[in-house]
Amino acid sequence: MMHYLLISKDGSVQFSHYFTHSSPSSRPTTEARVIAKCTNADKDACHFLEDGPHTLVFRWFGPCMFVVAADHSENELMIYEFLSLYVNALHKYFGKFSEKHILLNIERLHMVLEEMVVAGELLEPSIRNALSPIQMLDTISSR
Repeated sequence: MMHYLLISKDGSVQFSHYFTHSSPSSRPTTEARVIAKCTNADKDACHFLEDGPHTLVFRWFGPCMFVVAADHSENELMIYEFLSLYVNALHKYFGKFSEKHILLNIERLHMVLEEMVVAGELLEPSIRNALSPIQMLDTISSR
């Protein structure tokens, strides 16, 4: 089960989405610790790190680092590939996804993620199926 997804640029969190309950007051501390841990990891080393009750899986896409905290029993390679799937879905939705989309369209990032992941489990691996309801909403709202 995935617990949260973070997107960081230059060491600061640009986007966070929690799949399980976490105290809002503890989130900034957790996010800072996780980002620092992943940023300080050797670039050529494994992108899976232990962090207490979670395994951190992180991946760089351009200047942005995507991090997922998952249970130790979760398949790390599946999470690693999920990050690529999520970025590909964002590329398809925005045309060419860049860090400016994180700041300007944060609600769309949440919507795409919520179409793919429910309660911390990947339920929709099809980019077309995940984007379909969001594109319908865009069509309706543009009228």
